[in-house]
Amino acid sequence: MKHSAGSVTPLQPLRLPKIGPLGIIVWVVIPLVLIAIGIYAFAQQRLHGDVVTNMRSVGDGGAAWGLYIMFDIFFVGLAATGIAVSTGAHLFRIRDLRPLARIAEFLAVLSLILAGMCVMADQGRPMAALWKLPQFARVMSPFFGSFTLIVGVGVAASLVMLYLGGRGDAAWCARAGGPFSWVYRIWASGYRGTDRELLRHRRARFWLSLTFFPFIVIAYSTLGFVFGTQGGRPGWFGALRAPSMLIVAGISGVGLLLAIAGVLHRYLGAHNAIPVRVFQRLGNVLLILISVFLYLLAVETLTERYAGQTAALRVADAVTFGVYAPAFWTMLALLFVSMGILFVQFLARKALIGWTVIAGLLVNGAAILRRFLVVVPAQTHGHHLDYPAGFYVPGWIEVAVLLGIISIGVLAFVAFMRCFPIVPLHAYYGRMRNVLEPETQGRILLRRVLTTGSMVGGLALGAVGLALSARFGTEPFLDPIVPFSPVIFIAGIVMTIYSAAVYVIVPPG
Repeated sequence: MKHSAGSVTPLQPLRLPKIGPLGIIVWVVIPLVLIAIGIYAFAQQRLHGDVVTNMRSVGDGGAAWGLYIMFDIFFVGLAATGIAVSTGAHLFRIRDLRPLARIAEFLAVLSLILAGMCVMADQGRPMAALWKLPQFARVMSPFFGSFTLIVGVGVAASLVMLYLGGRGDAAWCARAGGPFSWVYRIWASGYRGTDRELLRHRRARFWLSLTFFPFIVIAYSTLGFVFGTQGGRPGWFGALRAPSMLIVAGISGVGLLLAIAGVLHRYLGAHNAIPVRVFQRLGNVLLILISVFLYLLAVETLTERYAGQTAALRVADAVTFGVYAPAFWTMLALLFVSMGILFVQFLARKALIGWTVIAGLLVNGAAILRRFLVVVPAQTHGHHLDYPAGFYVPGWIEVAVLLGIISIGVLAFVAFMRCFPIVPLHAYYGRMRNVLEPETQGRILLRRVLTTGSMVGGLALGAVGLALSARFGTEPFLDPIVPFSPVIFIAGIVMTIYSAAVYVIVPPG
C-alpha cells in the first residue's frame, strides 16, 4: 500500500479478538441454541399451520400481521440507515463517518437478509410465495416496489459498496496469510493500492452514493405506501405513513450504529479509529430525527382526533388510552429520555459516549414499539364493518422463530468481526499523490467499453422487465406478457449497479 507525505499512518486492522470461554457461551453457544429452538418452532408452524401462532384472521378479533412483519419493517429500516450512512460518508465527504462505513454496509446487507427471513416466516406457503411473487408481481402494487427496490436492489447496492470498501483491507489480509487467505484474494481481486486504483474507487463510490442516496427515500417510502395506501384500513391509511416510517428507520439505524460504535470504542480499542466527535455528530442527528418524529406523531394524532372517522377514532383510542396504551406511553417515555440524554450532550459540547450508547439502545426499543403500534392496532380495531375488537400478543412460536432469526444475525456479525477488519484501515483513505502511474490506452478503452456495456445493458434489461411487468398493451388484470418479468427487471437493475465493480476491477495494463 502506498502513502503520500502527510497521510495518516496505517492502523492495524481492528478485529474481534479471540473469544474466551464466557464470550463463546454468550456469542456462539446461546445463539446456536436459539437458532435450534427457532428451527423447531418454525417446523411446528409449517407442519400444523399458523394456528399454532397467536396470529388470527382480521375481523375475528385478531391480527394476520404480527411479530414477523414488525421486525421485517425494523430490519429494513436498519438497512436503509446503513446505506444512508455509507453513501453520505462518501457523497458529502464526511470523514468522521468513514470509520463506520463498513459497519453500516455490512449491517445493511445483513438486515435485508434478516428482513427476508421474517417475510418468509410470515408466509403460510413460503416456497409458493418465492415462486409466485416473481412470476406474477404487479408493478402498480407497493409490494412490487418493496420487494424489488428494497430486497433486490438494496442487497445488490450494499454488497457492491461493501465489496469496494473492503478490497484494500482484503488485500492486506491476504498478504497476512491464514486459513481464509483464498477468500481475501478473491475479494481483493488483484488490488494493488496504486493511485489510479484509489482514484477509480473514489469515483465509483461517489457515483454509487449519488445514485443510492435518493434511492433510500424512494425505496423505503414504498414500504410506507404498503400501509398508507390501504384506504379501507383506518389506522394505516394516511399521507404521513411513509415519511413517519422513514424517520423511525433513521432513528433505529443511527441508534444501533451509536451502540456498536460505543462498544468498539470502549472494548476493542478503537479510540484512534473512531473519533470521539462521531458520537457528538450522530447524537445530534439522532436528536433531530426524534424531534421530527414527535412532530409527525403529534400531527397524525391531532388530525385523527379532530376529524377522524369512527373507525379511526377507535384505533386512536385503543392506542392512546386502550389496550395498547402501555406500549404507546412506554415508547414516548423512551424517546423523551433519549432526547434528554442527547440534549445534555449537545449543551455540554462534548461526547458522553456511555450515555449516548444508552440513548441508542433506548430509541431502538421505542422503534420496535412503534412498529407494533403501526402494524397491530389497525387490524384489531380498524374496522368499518361491525366486527369485534381484539388484541394481539405474540405467542412462543413467533418469539422463538424471531429469536432464531436474530441469532443468525448475531452469529454472522460476530463472525465477520472475527475474520475481517470491522473498521477500514486509515491507509485506504490516505491522501493520493499527484503523480499517477501510466496506463495503456488499450486497457483504458477496455474498461470504458465493459463498464458502459454493463450499464447500458442493465438499463435496457431493466426497462424491458418493467414494461413486461406493467402489462403494457394488455388488460391490467392479465398475467405478465412474459412470466417472471419482475426477475428480468431486478436482474437489469442489479447488472447496472455491478457496472461500478466492473469499472474498478479491470486491472491496468
